[in-house]
Amino acid sequence: MNKYFTAILVMMISMLGAVAYAAPGEYWEISSKMEIPGMPFAMPATTTKVCLAKGGESDPRKTSGDKNCQMSDIKTVGNKVLWKARCDHNGEVMTGSGEQTATSNSYAGKMQLSGKSGGQDFNMNMAFSGKRIGGACDSEEMLVKAKAQMCDTSAYDSTAAWIGSADHIFSNCADQRKKLCDNVRKDASKDAQIYALLLQHDQQSKSASIAKECKLDMAATTKTICKGLNSNNYQQLSAYCPAEAKVYREEKRRKECEGRSYTGKTSAESIRSCMSGMKNVVDDNKPSEADASHDLGKPSANNPANDTPSANNPVNGMLEGVKKLKGMFGF
Repeated sequence: MNKYFTAILVMMISMLGAVAYAAPGEYWEISSKMEIPGMPFAMPATTTKVCLAKGGESDPRKTSGDKNCQMSDIKTVGNKVLWKARCDHNGEVMTGSGEQTATSNSYAGKMQLSGKSGGQDFNMNMAFSGKRIGGACDSEEMLVKAKAQMCDTSAYDSTAAWIGSADHIFSNCADQRKKLCDNVRKDASKDAQIYALLLQHDQQSKSASIAKECKLDMAATTKTICKGLNSNNYQQLSAYCPAEAKVYREEKRRKECEGRSYTGKTSAESIRSCMSGMKNVVDDNKPSEADASHDLGKPSANNPANDTPSANNPVNGMLEGVKKLKGMFGF
């Protein structure tokens, strides 16, 4: 879905806010609103002051500054222009149609685009309008400014933000590629989140691979990041570092088993089960079935028959504990 937003942004800026050909222009105020069925929120309308080449407001071939979007079947009937469009951004194809009606000082139109993303249908509808506000301007200069704004990365405060915009940067912002690669190269081998985001992007993206574009040695990167697998990043790295994850689990299990309060009530089988990672290990704080049956023989108000001096003899209790320890540790 993010790829489509990028493609739409590029196309809309070029189509409604800039001109591909250097020509004297004048200022127009352009408003647009996009609707994308299935989105959990409504996209707000936007109003922008732009520079259009004189006469370009009624010709979609001149207002389309995106080399990846092609207009075809353009027909003019009176003051109405109709066209078909096909935009291809890194293999993500959108097709659709549009129409626009113009007067001497204004125009209004609509456009529909559709495509597929991840095998799912994607549709976008847009309504737009413009009115002449006058004042001379340089349309080529406005195109440069529009592209600079589109490729402004000053707000990127993390490597995660760079990875999220990688497809857009590789396609439209050549001057930002080095910054993207430098950030990813710096953090991918030491930050589990960045490493995971990098792999997820490259596995899911139908366009450019960050690892390939930035010439990253992923084998070395993986080896380094996996060495640092711990309790804080286990969930993020375990799928990518199976050997290290196994060692981590075994070490954690060993510490947990060693940390248990082994007493005469804990059976040797419980210890072996704990160390082997088997489930249903006897909990020292909860009596087992064997413990329960053993307790039946203890003196109680409901079992006076067993209330004998030998049962309460502390020496007998100590001997019984020694026997259990011998059985547990094999000596």
